[in-house]
Formats: sequence, C-alpha cells, structure tokens
Amino acid sequence: MINELKASCSRYVGMKKWCSFLFIMFVGLFFVDGITRYKHLVFYCAIITSLFIIYNEKQIVKELIKNNIFRFLVLLFIVGVYSSSISIDNSMSFKYFFNTIAEKTVLTPIAFALVISQLPHRQICQSLLIGLGLMFLVSGGKEFYSYYVEYRQGIYPFSNYNHRFIAEALIFSLPCILLLWKTKGLKAKVCFIVVAGLYGFLMLGLLQRGAWLAILVFSLLWCLFNREWKLPLLVTLIVAVSSVGIFMKFHDRLSVLTYKLEQTSSSHRFGNGTQGAAWDMIMQHPVKGSGIGDKVYLKAYANNLPQYPQWFFREPIGPHNFFLSSWFAGGVLGLLVSVSVVLVVLVTAFKGYRRSENMIRYCYSSVFLMMFADFFVRGWVEETFIFQTAIASAFLMGMFLSARRIMQLKH
Repeated sequence: MINELKASCSRYVGMKKWCSFLFIMFVGLFFVDGITRYKHLVFYCAIITSLFIIYNEKQIVKELIKNNIFRFLVLLFIVGVYSSSISIDNSMSFKYFFNTIAEKTVLTPIAFALVISQLPHRQICQSLLIGLGLMFLVSGGKEFYSYYVEYRQGIYPFSNYNHRFIAEALIFSLPCILLLWKTKGLKAKVCFIVVAGLYGFLMLGLLQRGAWLAILVFSLLWCLFNREWKLPLLVTLIVAVSSVGIFMKFHDRLSVLTYKLEQTSSSHRFGNGTQGAAWDMIMQHPVKGSGIGDKVYLKAYANNLPQYPQWFFREPIGPHNFFLSSWFAGGVLGLLVSVSVVLVVLVTAFKGYRRSENMIRYCYSSVFLMMFADFFVRGWVEETFIFQTAIASAFLMGMFLSARRIMQLKH
C-alpha cells in the first residue's frame, strides 16, 4: 500500500507544481483590470486540468457534490436563471448571468477546487498566501504607477477618487501582509514596516470610508484571532505621531483626504440617496425582483427618475449595498440565496479554523476575515459583488476534496 501511494505521488509531482501555479495566478490576478485575456488563459488551463483530473479520478465528482458550498453555488446558478428570466431587460440580465454568475461565481471556483484537490493542505495554503502576496504586488504596483503618471501631470496623491477600485485587492491581500508581522526575525519585521507603509498609502488613496472600515474591522479581528496586542498599539502610536506632522505640512494638498476623514454624513446613502432609491425600487417588486445585473439596476433607476423627484442623484447610480442589490435582482429568493452563499463560506471557514493548526489554521481564519470584512462590513455601504466569493469558495472546496482524496489513497 505504501509503495502504491509513493508511486501515485511521484506520478503527480509535476502535476502538483502545475496546479499550484494555476491557483497562485488565479488568486494573484483576480482583481487586476485590463488583463482579461491572461485571466481567461489561466481559467481555460484550469478547465482543461480539471477535466483531466475528473477523467483520472471519476469519484472526485461524487465527493464534490457532497460539499455544502458546491450545493449552494448550484442553487445560486438556478436563482440566477430565474432572475434573468423575470428581468426588465432579459438580454442584459442573461449576459451578466453567463459572465458573472455562471462563469466567475460558479464554474471558476469549482474548476480551481478540482485543480488544488491534487495538493496536500499545506501546499494549498502556501499557494493561497503566495497568490495573495502576488495580488498586492501586481495591484499595488499598477496603482503606484498610476500615481506616478498623475504626479507627472501635476496631480497630487489623495486629491481625486481615481484610486478606489483597488479596495478589494487591499482587503483580500491583508492576511499576507500581516503574516510578515508574525514571522520571526528582524528582516521580516523590517519588511513588514516597509510593506505596511506602502499599504497604508494605497489605503488612504482609496478615499472610501467603507473600505477603511472593512480594513479596520479585519485588522482588529485578526488581532483577536491571533491573540496579537502589540501590533495595534504600535500602529496607533505611529499613525498618531506621523499624521500630525504630515497634515500640518501638507494641509492644503490633503484637503480631500481630510474631508473624507472628518466627514460625518452618510453621503446621501440613506433616505432619498443610493440605498433609499434602491429601497423604493425594491418595493415595486419586493417578492419577485426586477432582474440581475448592474446595468439592469441602472436602467431601472433611469426609468424611475421622473416618478421620484426626491432622489438626490439625478444620474443613475448603484445601490451601494450588497443586500439591497441582491434583493432588487432576485427578490426575496435572490436575497436569501446570495446571503446563504456568503454564510456557508463563513461557517465552513470558521469550522476549518477551529479544527486545524499553524499555517492551515491561519489560512482558514484569513478566508473567514476577508469574506466577513468584504460582505458584512463593506457590503453595507459600498458596492461588492457575489463573484468575490470565488477565491474563498475555491479554497474551501479544494481543501475538502484534498482531504477526501488523501483518505481514499490511504485506503
């Protein structure tokens, strides 16, 4: 039996490196815009690899069906079809459904879960953390280059809202950066200080209080999960000392940032603003829904503008709330299923955290925190989309399949 197991492992040595590479690229490029063809190339490679795995290990499909996340993704797929069929614009909704729900939210995590099922748990976790590090390097590097181009044109940092689209990448890559603090050694601590400084610059450049709140909650919960108390005290001290000097010297150039930091209003989110308008439209079809897709929502907003003169924004704008967006799209059923997908991911990650140790435990907690911060903190006040569960879904389903596969190989 041992010899058979060794032969099986040696057969997949190259396969393991390939699967790890695909998962790293999937995670690292997930939020990078403007490279769709390269992301599609990685996706197609994952599809071919997953089909090869299914061909060689047909029982893996039976194991996949047993997974709760897979079942809820299938349910989301069905609700997406329903939401597209009752839409006020079927063509828009079905286009969104095939691209965002069918491909990005359902098929992509299933394919990558099958890919990483070939890896042991520790290697899956290593691949996830390397991918998150790559995510920060690529997304952050791209954003710093944009700052450089703007500076050459006389545009100073923190003076416009052009850099808010990196919010998700900053939230998701945070576990990899915080891991540097937990790593022993002076070099790791110095590296953490440098990377944390760059991260802080990009975070302030978001000028988005919902993202700031999500990062703050993420960081505090991370300290709680890891029983870390020195870091928040150190960060608080550094921020307090440095911010006083910086804001005093560059007060005029930082007026937009100062305004966002001092702002106490809701930016017209409630009442007759973004979320108020979303509520008005939801109440038109509260049970049935009006159709899936961001463009469908904007079309409905534009169509309803003449009947709602009290709406503050006279140009179509999104609901700035994940829950209201899901309710508008698929009615009560759409809301319940969308929230259920996020909840089953959170519950699965938390269960994995409780029964694991060391790096594996850290990755489970990271997945839990990134989902909680993105959907249940930022999702209340900013736009966030269900396809952003793909990394977490792929990781959790892959860990499940990997464990089942190892058990079968041993027997």
